[in-house]
Amino acid sequence: MSRPQSYQIPLAEAEAEIEIKKSRFIASLKPVQSEADAKAFIELQRQRFPSANHHCWAFVAAEPYALTGLGSSDDGEPSGTAGRPMLAVLTGADVGQACVVVTRFFGGTKLGTGGLVRAYSQSVRAVLAETDMQHCEPQAQYQLTYGYGLTGTVEGLLNRFDVSIRDQQFAEQVQLACSLDLNRCEQFEAEAAELLHGEATIKRLDDSV
Repeated sequence: MSRPQSYQIPLAEAEAEIEIKKSRFIASLKPVQSEADAKAFIELQRQRFPSANHHCWAFVAAEPYALTGLGSSDDGEPSGTAGRPMLAVLTGADVGQACVVVTRFFGGTKLGTGGLVRAYSQSVRAVLAETDMQHCEPQAQYQLTYGYGLTGTVEGLLNRFDVSIRDQQFAEQVQLACSLDLNRCEQFEAEAAELLHGEATIKRLDDSV
């Protein structure tokens, strides 16, 4: 799959509502940097609309063509009628770093599988139309694993290359999911090898894209 030259990220939260056969579909969008951000937003929407029948969602926590950081759920709707179509609209519009939750209040008339796909897809398109976006250049995805003693060295390296941290986990070692501009990858990898002397694992996640 060829990379787009640029992609879009939302600058702020947005919301749109449509009604189909008396069912209300409220699409809420939020910029996210990680899967944890997305899951927190999804839970917030559940708490905001506790009486809704469904809270279907999709997120792209990184770039729209990334191999990681994607997720979706039908939340009780028939399989394949909500989450995946929502995710397809996001990636098809080259939108990254975004989570959309479509909250449905059932109006009493069933829409059928085709009708649900159209309704959830239309909901995402509606909220995207209300969202302020900015263009970003393609990024490379990395996973770094290192011991706590290298924290200062790694942080200095990431700062010099304006690396964006997507996710961070702490166990026996630190594990980071991060990204940086494609045109800086070669220099980043060379400097990382020189500084870390093989004491850290640096894995490029998007070589096959």
